[in-house]
Amino acid sequence: MNAIKVIFLVMIGTISLSFGQTADDYFHNGAHHYIDSELQQAIAAVQKGLEMEPGNPKLQALLEKLKEQQKQQQQNQQQQQNQDQQKQDQQKQQQQNQDDQQDQKKEDQQQQQQNQDQDQQKKDQQKPQPQPREGEKKEISKKDAERILQALRSKEKENQKLRAIKLKGKKKVKKDW
Repeated sequence: MNAIKVIFLVMIGTISLSFGQTADDYFHNGAHHYIDSELQQAIAAVQKGLEMEPGNPKLQALLEKLKEQQKQQQQNQQQQQNQDQQKQDQQKQQQQNQDDQQDQKKEDQQQQQQNQDQDQQKKDQQKPQPQPREGEKKEISKKDAERILQALRSKEKENQKLRAIKLKGKKKVKKDW
């Protein structure tokens, strides 16, 4: 008797499997995917159910909700990308501003050093220089020579930095011949 019951249950299970899923099964399957945040799988399940029963109102309503959710997710992703791009642009602008400020500070320091050197040179020129006697060679002191060399070096460094800054801002021109 038990064997007959088992055979009967197996036959019923086989028959129910051969009929496949119903529209309600696809609806529930799609709802579970949606709850699990698997939007693409949910839409696929509902669309399969609609292939079986195109006029099923539950499946149609769920599909509309799923597509609205998908559209909203895409909009959110686009907004996030836009915000990320704006942040990157702001960071680039801030870095450029900092670089410009540093360049301006260096130029100001160079100008200040140049002015100090010029002032020192003027002071040194205003000091009365002892006139060499006839037949004597004109010599300058070691201290004066070092000061003059230092002023020339700083002036040369300043000129090199200014040239580098000017060249940095210029674009290379391609020759088209």
